[in-house]
Order: sequence, then structure tokens, then C-alpha cells
Amino acid sequence: MNIIELAQKCQLIGMRPHLDGIYQEAIEKFAALVAAHEREACIKLVHAGTGEPVQTRTLFILQKERKRIADEIKARGTT
Repeated sequence: MNIIELAQKCQLIGMRPHLDGIYQEAIEKFAALVAAHEREACIKLVHAGTGEPVQTRTLFILQKERKRIADEIKARGTT
């Protein structure tokens, strides 16, 4: 379900068709801001790690994996 369908389901738009264009643009901007905020929160969690001690070799692997995951989360912003 995309953001417009969610807005219609919650009756944020669709009740007054003459205003839908104005509200739809605002809802899409709000959704983009929420999505960006959520991606950044996910990235912070990935970088925080588990807090458990690890061997140096394992740490290198984890750091690489964290970067890959963080890059994938950031890439979600383009879809």
C-alpha cells in the first residue's frame, strides 16, 4: 500500500475531492520526511552494534557488514 492509499484508508484524503491535490502533496512530503527519519534511525542501530566484545578479525567483518546494511537502508530513499 502506498502513502496515498494509506491516506485514503485513514480518510485524510478522498472526503473532499476539491482539496485532495493540496493535501496529497503535503502528505507525500510528510511521508518522505518520515521515511528519511526512519532510515537514519535504522542506520544508527546498525552502527551501534551489539556492544559485545569481539575478536579483531570478527570486528573487521562486522564493520564491513554494517556498512553494507547501512548503504542498503540509504538506498531505500531512492525508491
